[in-house]
Amino acid sequence: MDRESQYAHDESSEEALLKLPRLERESPTASEHIQEIIGLLHHSHREVRCAAAAALGRLGGYVQAYVPQIVTLLTDTDRFVHFAAVDTLSRLGMLAKDSSEAVAALLEHQDWDIRFDAIEVLAELNAEEYIPKIVTHLHDADPRVRFAAVEALGKSGEIATHYIPQITARQIADHLEDTDPTVRSSAASALGNLGEFAKAYMPQIAEHLKNEDPSIRAAAAVALGYLGKEARAKPYVSQRVLHQILELLDDHDSTVRSTALTAIGEMSEETRLYVPPAKATRIINSAYDIEPSVRAAALETLGKMAQAARFHVSVIAKSIQDEDPLVRSSAIWALGNLGRLSRDYIPSIRTCLKDDNHTVRATAQKTLDVLYEYLR
Repeated sequence: MDRESQYAHDESSEEALLKLPRLERESPTASEHIQEIIGLLHHSHREVRCAAAAALGRLGGYVQAYVPQIVTLLTDTDRFVHFAAVDTLSRLGMLAKDSSEAVAALLEHQDWDIRFDAIEVLAELNAEEYIPKIVTHLHDADPRVRFAAVEALGKSGEIATHYIPQITARQIADHLEDTDPTVRSSAASALGNLGEFAKAYMPQIAEHLKNEDPSIRAAAAVALGYLGKEARAKPYVSQRVLHQILELLDDHDSTVRSTALTAIGEMSEETRLYVPPAKATRIINSAYDIEPSVRAAALETLGKMAQAARFHVSVIAKSIQDEDPLVRSSAIWALGNLGRLSRDYIPSIRTCLKDDNHTVRATAQKTLDVLYEYLR
């Protein structure tokens, strides 16, 4: 064990935590302090290890020379040291990209959690050149690693398809039928980020809108909302998917209801024109849902649907008085997005400048600026 590690073990957690701010502050001018912080990643107390990892992440470029040393901690037998190293590399992001090769070597490690973390770190490092290797882990024996691979490819979006055109989308789509529900949910969300390459799988994703797992229903709705943004490409598909998402407005799970509303708002304006009057009324009624998250999502979606909302602006305006600040903020935003339709409610919005909640006040000010610009 090196001197710093031994010192970290012998030192009390209180002493280490008190010393860390000074070490972090002085590290830019004294490299030995960085080495000492790295030593604290081995401390016996979890709080010290986490604080040391956070400090290294904040030091940014000053730690860059020590990244290879931090990478070696990814295989430390002490799991907390391992997790501290993952946290540090994730915080450093692109500054640690030179370590990509060493991290990628861990993709073949025998322990599932090290493979899992290697995939997550590579995603944080934007290590695009290792996307083909991540793709191979879509078939990993452990569902948790498959989940990480699907998540990483989803985050990389259309970049992944530049390396393996079409194949990536098809392989992720295959995981809509994975035996593990978290992998199925992640696959649906990931496809939503792959853009044009994943549009062919919209019908397959839509089948999961009726899955018994609410997280999968919600993920499918999100993916379809993003993929349905461009109605011009396959309008008949987008319209059919829209009607399937609309059915989720009556789902018993509030997360599914709010996600469905958000997905409708994400779809293109051309697609939203096909919302039937009865379902438009259902969206409006969602502004009175028992759950604040559903009310907020309904209001924001109405703010994007001028055709349906123009006769119900008063419903949105009334929500300015909602007991929940998220709902109040969403109502104000929706009024701003509807432009001239909201001009009669400017006095009501102005009263929100004195709201107890900072976000509500800030949203009110931005909305008033927008409306004043409209009315010039």
